[in-house]
Amino acid sequence: MKILINDYCGHPFQFDLSKELVKRGHKVLHMFTYASGGPKANFNEKFHNVEVVDVSMQIVNKQNFIKRWFQESNYGIKAIKVIERFQPNVVISANTPMAAQRKIVHFCNKERIKFVFWLQDIISIAVQSILTRKLGPLGKIIGAVFKSIERNILKRSDHIVTIADDFVVNISDWGINKTKSTVIPNWSPIEQIPVLPKVNTYSLKHNIDHKFVVLYSGTMGMKHNPHIISEAAKNLQDNSDIIFVVITDGIGMDVLKKEKEALSLDNLLLLPFQSFEIFPQVLASGDVLLTILEEDAGMFSVPSKVWSGYCAGRTSLLVVPEENLAAKRTKEINAGIVLPNDQSNKLSEKILYLKSNPSLCNIHGKNARDFAEAHFKIDKIADRFEAILNNLHE
Repeated sequence: MKILINDYCGHPFQFDLSKELVKRGHKVLHMFTYASGGPKANFNEKFHNVEVVDVSMQIVNKQNFIKRWFQESNYGIKAIKVIERFQPNVVISANTPMAAQRKIVHFCNKERIKFVFWLQDIISIAVQSILTRKLGPLGKIIGAVFKSIERNILKRSDHIVTIADDFVVNISDWGINKTKSTVIPNWSPIEQIPVLPKVNTYSLKHNIDHKFVVLYSGTMGMKHNPHIISEAAKNLQDNSDIIFVVITDGIGMDVLKKEKEALSLDNLLLLPFQSFEIFPQVLASGDVLLTILEEDAGMFSVPSKVWSGYCAGRTSLLVVPEENLAAKRTKEINAGIVLPNDQSNKLSEKILYLKSNPSLCNIHGKNARDFAEAHFKIDKIADRFEAILNNLHE
């Protein structure tokens, strides 16, 4: 079968699926764009036999909504040209902005190419929530427009893969038939993220091998509050053996740079995204892996960085809504500590608690890795995707 996987963001686990499908005899094209920003898979990896296409375009301006819409729409136009050239039997499309996704699904419907919407976030709920906070009633109206677009894309899809049961409830409320959806939780490519020692090339390079490291690595945009991190760093300034390491870009990085300077936060190390080749060393350098997510983001987003932390065998410290899948899973398997958003002021207290309980951190890390080894095997995950593809191709 000819399969095109479109992952606008270029994340590692989607590429993990592409490689596995090729091993099974499928011809796979994997499409993404570096212009989307954020961490990327190791697309330079040799011998994977996946055709990889980076859709070339200007870096997306995520702070200017109007310019962003047109840039993302342009991605859709360019993506269609790739689809037209490759002529797949099915397109699986993930993490793709609605301005582009609606163009892609319309083209696939017209050309009778099966379209699978791999639903990573319910974007319209995010837009409505964020813009209502910023723009008031106007934001609510814009959110309603986005909801109409997203609902239409879902209805036009031949199948929908959601990453959490809660997403199925949401789309069912929109009149989308449950029978054309399948829940496949996200994962992290466990074979590429082994458990490594804290003292490694990366931690030595940045002189953090002897510190208690609170690590945040991932995107930090409008559904994250970077002030939570700077406030905790400020509270723990007198603890010279604790350091916050934040690896990100965009709005969150800009905020933290200003906070670092304004508050003289010598215990806050800010770094750009690292290549996926050294990502296991990055994670291993952390004693605690931090995740933050705004209260109103809990229903439309599941932070995948948590699953990478599970692979690394490190304790998780989450400041996220309790109903979020990552929070529920972390508590269920005892892989870390979850703080509800209204208790984010207790973050520094929890960091000190974990620092003074290394045996507990070891238990968390072992439980996390055990879960990853049981649930992140790509052959089992690919079986589920392949079953969907085979049903569509009949």
